[in-house]
Parts: sequence; structure tokens; C-alpha cells
Amino acid sequence: MEKEVQKELDPKKFHVLDQTKKNILLVSLAVVVFVLMPFLTYYYMKFAVNRPSQTPDEHTIEIKSGWGVSKIADELYSEDIINSEFLFTLFVLVNNLEGNIQAGVYTIPAGTSIKELGQLLQHGTKDVAITLLEGWRVEQFALEASEMYENVNYEDFVHLAQDDEGYLFPDTYVFPSDVTTEVMVEHLKDTFETKTADVLTPEALQRAGLTEDEVVIMASIVEREVADPYDRPLVAGVLVKRYKDDQTIGADATVQYYASLLRVGCTLNSEAVCPHEEVAREIDWWPYSLTLEELDYESDYNTRKYVGLPPAPISSVSVSALESVLNYKETSYTYYLTDREGVTHFAETLEEHENNINLYLR
Repeated sequence: MEKEVQKELDPKKFHVLDQTKKNILLVSLAVVVFVLMPFLTYYYMKFAVNRPSQTPDEHTIEIKSGWGVSKIADELYSEDIINSEFLFTLFVLVNNLEGNIQAGVYTIPAGTSIKELGQLLQHGTKDVAITLLEGWRVEQFALEASEMYENVNYEDFVHLAQDDEGYLFPDTYVFPSDVTTEVMVEHLKDTFETKTADVLTPEALQRAGLTEDEVVIMASIVEREVADPYDRPLVAGVLVKRYKDDQTIGADATVQYYASLLRVGCTLNSEAVCPHEEVAREIDWWPYSLTLEELDYESDYNTRKYVGLPPAPISSVSVSALESVLNYKETSYTYYLTDREGVTHFAETLEEHENNINLYLR
């Protein structure tokens, strides 16, 4: 009897039983991994890519040429257009869509699913490119935009952007053909912040001894006064020195800014948008020759008459102009002028400056 009990409790049998259970478990896991998981993954992915995104807002995003799938996914996720970078990337790669995604500006409706988004991005949009130049003023931006896009209105653009003169970034943009005035203006402002974030830093402003507004205003003047990148820091140095010494900075570009309006019966203080589009298209926005009346006009923008900077920028500014002000060069020069060929001539004394005027401007 004792031998039979010992036989029933033989550990070798228990080992065989345990090994059998392990084998069954491993087979079951294999079935789950190799048979069920693909089905579960497929149905989960099918559900997930068709699920509307959680964002309640419409978004406009620019997909730039050369961006890979991971970069696109990162941008879409950062704008809350998709809920998962991984899922978007997986959907694009599994469906071989990566080579079909086109660069352009897209307006993404609220609740767009990943599947709908993938289809939208591969078909592209009816994009229109526009180039807005550095040194242009808001009205010139508005004229160009209203000519290129049917839903952009000149007067609406000026009304929306007139308080942001200097803070609309000049660049080549690609917008949908049906872009609205509001979307465009906001995009230009956002682009300025993005493009200048690494330039208008607290450290750079402190080194220059200027505020951000002072730098942008000064850069807008430099943008209009001189084009040569070598001369720009020198001109900025003259302007900054005169400004910090409480002298008139004497920039003709600031007079041109209001003189162009005076010539068509408008002023900078007009509540209504002036001039109207038809007149605006015929204006010389930056008149080279200025009259004595214009040079003596009562305006905060008249830096020939009043000490200090104008109250706001006079044009759009490039990164180059901003950097020339932030890194202005201190020299013995006190005066400068730009001749009709665009060459800048510097002078240390008023006598030398008057001699340059006689030589190059008369």
C-alpha cells in the first residue's frame, strides 16, 4: 500500500504534467500572437483610423517640400490635428502613401479622421504661391494678396493688419486659392514670431541696449534706407547713435511713409481705410523726391523734424535687417546718404555730409 502511494506521488509524473501544461500554454500564446493578434490589430487600426479626431476646431497647416512622414506626423500632432503620431505614421506606411503626400497649405476640418486626412494630403490642394517682399508696407501686402486670392479683400486686409505693420513676415507663401483674409493675416503674424524667435532674444536685445519694438522699428527703417548687407550694420550704427544721443535720426524713409498718403489726400490718422484699392494701385508708395512741405509736415513719423523713433515700424522687415540693428557697428560716422544707384556714402561731419549731397544727389 505504501509503495502504491509513493508511486502515485512520483515527482517524475508531476514533471511530465507541468511540462504538458507549459506546452499547451505556449501553443495558446502562439495562436494568440500569430493568429489572433493580426486580426485584433487590423480591426483596432480600422476603427482608430476612421475615428474622428478630438479637436473641435478647423486648422490650417503648411506641409513643406522635403518633409518626411515623421516630420509631418509631428507637425500634425503638435497642432492637435491627429491624436497619435504613431497611428498616422503606421497608416501612411502600410498604405504606401508617403510618396503621394504633397507640399502645400491645407485647411483641415474639425473631426477629420486619420484616413480622411491621409486622403486629403495625397490629393493636394488648389494652392497659389505669393511673394510678399521685405520693405513693403501693409497696403502693398494687401494689394498683392487681394489680386492673387479671390477671398482676400484689400480693405479688410489693411483694417486687420494696420496695427501690425512690421510684424507681418515677408516671404514666399503657398495658400489655398480660397484662403480668407483673416487666415492669411494671422499666418503672416505667426510666421514673424516663428522666424524671429531665435533672433529677437532677450540676450541679443540686452547687448544692443534696445527693446524689441525699438529694434523692429529701426530695422524697418534700415530695410527701406539701404539694401547692401555690408552697409546695413553701419547705417544701423549711425541711426542707433543718433537715437541714443537724443538727436533726430533724419531718415527720409519715415517721411516717405506718410508723404505717399498725403499726395492722395489721406493721412495716417484716418479712421477709414484710405486710399481705396483703385487709388492704392496707382500710388508711388515710396516717393524718392520729397517736397519742403512734406519734410516739414507735423507727424510723429517725421524723423527729420522730431527727435526719437516713429511710433511704429514703417515696413515689413527681414531677418537680415533685424540682425543688422542687433549687431550694429559703432563707427565715427554721424551721417549717411544713399544715392540713386543705391550706393551708401558715409560722413563724420556735417560738412562732409553736405559735400556728399552735392556730389551724389544734385
